[in-house]
Amino acid sequence: MKLTILGSCSGTEPMPGRHQTSVALETGGKLFFLDAGENCGYQSYIQGLDILATDSVFISHTHMDHTGGLPHLLWNLRKLCTISKENEDRMRGRKIRVFLPDLDVFDGVCKMLRGSEGNYETVFSLEPHLVEDGPLLDGRLRVSAFHNWHLGDPAPGEPWKSFSFLLEAEGKKLVYSGDFRDFSELRPHLDGADLILLETGHHRACELCKELVDSGAPFGRVMFYHHGLEILGDFEGELALAREVLGDRVDFADDGTEISL
Repeated sequence: MKLTILGSCSGTEPMPGRHQTSVALETGGKLFFLDAGENCGYQSYIQGLDILATDSVFISHTHMDHTGGLPHLLWNLRKLCTISKENEDRMRGRKIRVFLPDLDVFDGVCKMLRGSEGNYETVFSLEPHLVEDGPLLDGRLRVSAFHNWHLGDPAPGEPWKSFSFLLEAEGKKLVYSGDFRDFSELRPHLDGADLILLETGHHRACELCKELVDSGAPFGRVMFYHHGLEILGDFEGELALAREVLGDRVDFADDGTEISL
């Protein structure tokens, strides 16, 4: 299993050399996206990922810094089909699954795509799925969702709109936090994680490291992503504080960071 950080920044003002949140996961000859920030379609292609191997896109919540690149990513898939017969044949009849906690957003993305050239007529199809608590995907990659309180409690009768993901493949376990409110939301899912991807746009990394240690959860490595201004203002200093707690088991992501499990 290999992960590539396509965008390491939170929803700040534009930052030189950083783009908003997206992670690509490669396993079993397929490509999966965790969130789809502004630059994911460009960065994944330029970095040499086989985006025609895209199987699914998982959106943790529909804030712009997690979805702004989704139309462009899906548009790129169509565009690549038009540049060679080989690409077209690879994609013919395929279904690209898009998991979101709000399918109205998917409808909006599709309207944008149809407003571009060709009315988004493709040899493949897009298949929307609602993100809810529990299993989302069960194959060589297993993906489950569990809600968090980043967007607060939903109104009575309304669904949860913000999620974290648990992913398992090749005998490895990965926790992807999405944006969350409190460490306690993640704790039940951390035991045995080989890698924990934790956002820092709403938290201080060194404090989360202390909570991890205090929890007693057995885990492997921690990668912080979705950086906010606190980390971006003192990247090396904040990383040093985190490493005082977890040593070399912790790192801060840059755009382009690759992780092999």
